[in-house]
Amino acid sequence: MQNPTFKSVLITGANTGVGKEVARQLAAKPGVETIYLACRNEAKALRAKDELETSTGRKIFKIILMDLSSIAAVRAALAELNEPLDAVILNAGGTGGRTPLAITSDGVTHVFAQNVLGHAVLLESLLRQGRLTKAAILVGSESARGFPKLGMKRPDATTPEALRDIITGKAKKADVFSAYGAVKYIGALWISSLARKYPQIRLVTISPGGTKGTSAYDTMPTPLRIFAKIIFKPILSPLMGLEDSLENGARRIADGLFDQSLRSGHFYASSAKVLTGPIVDQIDIFANFGDPRLQDMAAAAVREFAT
Repeated sequence: MQNPTFKSVLITGANTGVGKEVARQLAAKPGVETIYLACRNEAKALRAKDELETSTGRKIFKIILMDLSSIAAVRAALAELNEPLDAVILNAGGTGGRTPLAITSDGVTHVFAQNVLGHAVLLESLLRQGRLTKAAILVGSESARGFPKLGMKRPDATTPEALRDIITGKAKKADVFSAYGAVKYIGALWISSLARKYPQIRLVTISPGGTKGTSAYDTMPTPLRIFAKIIFKPILSPLMGLEDSLENGARRIADGLFDQSLRSGHFYASSAKVLTGPIVDQIDIFANFGDPRLQDMAAAAVREFAT
């Protein structure tokens, strides 16, 4: 099967980490003519654009200011985007800043707004308006299936009420990582439901796995940030085989956009006990990801706040 061509690609959170590296790798792919860097901070976006142009030798990068934590900001950014897109990489996210369970003006937690809600407004608007022509990838996380080795429990929400409690912060978690995993769980289910609604567009969730050089820990509460950046990331994670290079993590996303063997509506991430290596279908690890009823339930919960 011949790989598709993507002339125009938009990447959210593209000024640093996985998003920026995906942009660099996509610039080397045949046929890619325009890469939109959707970023919250203009100064950081301009700096990333200059660095990408220097490293790739290509002036194909355009900046779109977009704050994924605000529905109004996403809609304003959409109004500035006049051309259709071949593909969207929904990469922006993180653990929700210093107050991950605080509630935004849209009635959801910061961690949910950054990882799912803004992306839902962006992607579903593009789909409804016929402005996305080929594919979208949601950047997921193995935390969505749980990862006992790091103390991350498997999300267990299977009712509308439980899903809504995650979104609104009523399902209080003991740690930020569990809350993050529950949000990523909802995101993967939402994409799978959307894939059945739009079968002509390829919609996939892919995790970059455990990667070095990301900014996911930068906005965490200070004690967790210090532990993650000084002890866990540089010392414990490599010893436990839980971390790969930023380039390899981003390659999962960049190559996955073109890989037709990855089925629309499915979630691909590492094997059950690792965060690196080849990606596998997560349905084989956690059956919830393949449940259409649960997928639609999660999508309905997302849309309750996205609209």
